[in-house]
Amino acid sequence: MAENKNNTGTAKIQIKKTVKVTALNGAEIKPKKDEKIVDEKIEIVAPEAEVISNVDKSAKKEVSTNEVSKKTVQTTESKKVSESKKESKIKESTKPKKESRNKEDFDVYDENREYIVVEDTEKYEEGIKGVKQKMKRQKQLTSKYSKDILEGKIITTENYKPEVSKHVIELKNVKKSYVNGDLETAVLKGIDIKLEQGDFIVILGPSGSGKTTFLNIISGLDKSTIGDVFVLGSNLSLLKDSHLTKFRRRNVGFIFQQYNLLTNLTAKENAEVGENLSSDKDSGMTIDEIFETIGMEEQKNKYPHQMSGGQQQRVSIARALAKNPNILFADEPTGALDEEMGRKVLEILVKVNREYKTTVVVVTHNPNIATIANTVIHIKNGLIDQLQHNANPADPSTIDWS
Repeated sequence: MAENKNNTGTAKIQIKKTVKVTALNGAEIKPKKDEKIVDEKIEIVAPEAEVISNVDKSAKKEVSTNEVSKKTVQTTESKKVSESKKESKIKESTKPKKESRNKEDFDVYDENREYIVVEDTEKYEEGIKGVKQKMKRQKQLTSKYSKDILEGKIITTENYKPEVSKHVIELKNVKKSYVNGDLETAVLKGIDIKLEQGDFIVILGPSGSGKTTFLNIISGLDKSTIGDVFVLGSNLSLLKDSHLTKFRRRNVGFIFQQYNLLTNLTAKENAEVGENLSSDKDSGMTIDEIFETIGMEEQKNKYPHQMSGGQQQRVSIARALAKNPNILFADEPTGALDEEMGRKVLEILVKVNREYKTTVVVVTHNPNIATIANTVIHIKNGLIDQLQHNANPADPSTIDWS
């Protein structure tokens, strides 16, 4: 046994066998007081020493301070255990996760959806200040209730409960104003209306009457200033912009006067764009059935520049139908077409309405088109001037186009 005197005392080091001990990083360490370092082949006892004496230069002891203090010198067996745990974690992470039910999947026609009345006890000032106060309150309610509405709850600010199993659209005390500084421009001035499912609806009105604003509000492209706008039971007035986008994507299709086709895609590929946005691709018409409906089976592989204006408008209808929407909105769909093409477009819309029970809403300046509708809405000065119901709609081929 060797002894080494130093400033802290005498270090006694007992070596059972002269061996070479190699730690993970090969560093020499200073054991702490009363610390035992145990290895399979060497035992060092240093009760008072702060340094290891040079006992046997032939025995090279390379031990890591961190590894000794933490006692993590791994044996072959511990490595196997560690590797086994890693493999277990990898297997667990690769297991398919159980899909949770989407809260946004609900029956829009279910009368038993949760119903919430939001009371309004605030007092508003007169004029433009009052309008701004109401707009501020609507933003607060939107932030609070938008997600609930998207998940199926029926929420009203007008103490009004819609008949979702009967009416596709219901408006209660709907007003729309545009505010610029201290100037208010009132467009819709208090609209109450109920529209039934499966109807063909035509909206008429002179320029500036508010008919386009009315269409934008019931289709989710714009929001009312106050009032309830129930479409399929969802109050669009209290939906955030991002949630309005989700609502439109799931429930409605659009046909505009400008065709808005993607020029680098064929007719069929343009329709498939709408199909990819559908939330229910297993129901409704297939792409081939849609092109048969619009009478363009032979033009499916043509590009927009190879088609006439009427053909392009029919492709835009195909794109809207491919979404399998509950409601189809059309803003002046025949405005840029001649009489022949205009009739064909209307024939397609009527066929879709009658055969597939899709609610169709058309805005037009042509009063003759109103004869093909079940319901005709006349808008004048921001109000419903007249509401007509037609028990025997005319065929598009009989319309006087002049």
